Amino acid sequence: MAASYYVNTFDLPPDQARAIWREITDETYELASAACAGNDYRFATRMWLAPDILFFRVRAKANTIFRPSKLVEGRPTRLIKVKLYQCGGETIQLDGEKFHLDSSALHFIDQNRSKSEAHTDHELVSIFLPHHALGYDPSTHPPVLSFSLDSALGRFLLATIDAAFQELDHLSQNELSVLAESISGTLKSVLSNRTRHEKYTNTQNDQVNAIKDFIEKNLKCNWLGAGRISQELKLSRATLFRHLEEYGGVNRYIVSRRLSRAYRDLSEAQPVRGVVKAIAERWGFSSQAHFSRVFKEEFDVSPVSLVGRWVQKPHDAAATDNAHARGNISQYAPDIAALKWAYERYR
Repeated sequence: MAASYYVNTFDLPPDQARAIWREITDETYELASAACAGNDYRFATRMWLAPDILFFRVRAKANTIFRPSKLVEGRPTRLIKVKLYQCGGETIQLDGEKFHLDSSALHFIDQNRSKSEAHTDHELVSIFLPHHALGYDPSTHPPVLSFSLDSALGRFLLATIDAAFQELDHLSQNELSVLAESISGTLKSVLSNRTRHEKYTNTQNDQVNAIKDFIEKNLKCNWLGAGRISQELKLSRATLFRHLEEYGGVNRYIVSRRLSRAYRDLSEAQPVRGVVKAIAERWGFSSQAHFSRVFKEEFDVSPVSLVGRWVQKPHDAAATDNAHARGNISQYAPDIAALKWAYERYR
């Protein structure tokens, strides 16, 4: 079955629950002051990781979180959150506007914006997708888009997403990848249809999204490089390098994406002999020494120190229930590490 990661802090004291939330989202959000009334950071969440998409199921108490401009600039997160509330909701304040999100619609939110989010007690499912997977252009698309569930399209989306989340615990990792690609294509079509009749033309952003999408789909291929990308996408090398200049160039971007995939594989791997070398080769690094050096430069940790970090130790249901009753969070250490990675590293 596909791996999933679960954390539940409802049985913990509020200050400990808040500390865990802060640990997970430290470089993505700031939390309201602990002294502010009405903020309770207890939550339960399960996460499934597909190659290019994250799926979340969340239940949480009322809280307020902030994504200030310093985090947007220092840790850009070019992704869209698609939210479907079962109950409760939130109010987003962004660019002087207020957006009220609840269970009457499916909501697309650009995560790479400075904003505040004030939540009531709520339950929701959420899908994180990179801009390029949806063809989203922040210079022309609005930061928040909502699709009413009373419409025919809304009912179709509701049924599709509900069905996907019902099956997540029963899918193999390969099946999860197929489902994620299908969901991504559906949501991309919805976004494209919404903006089809609007003035929307940004050739540069379209090209950047196409480049990123091509790279993600071919990361394991040894032939992946500037020449092949230019050939396949019919772009000049000058245009290609210009589009990825902010990431350090084409090769640097490819290496960074491969290292990110390797980070996850190492964290999910069993600690057996030769695992670091095998993962390095899987992601196109012929030399383990070179892989270890660039990995340490990227993440400030060695590959070997991450092996098995997200792997759960076997335990029976009774032991888990007893741990819950005692408010023992140590059992969630691998899950917290996975969630923290998802918030910090997912780009």
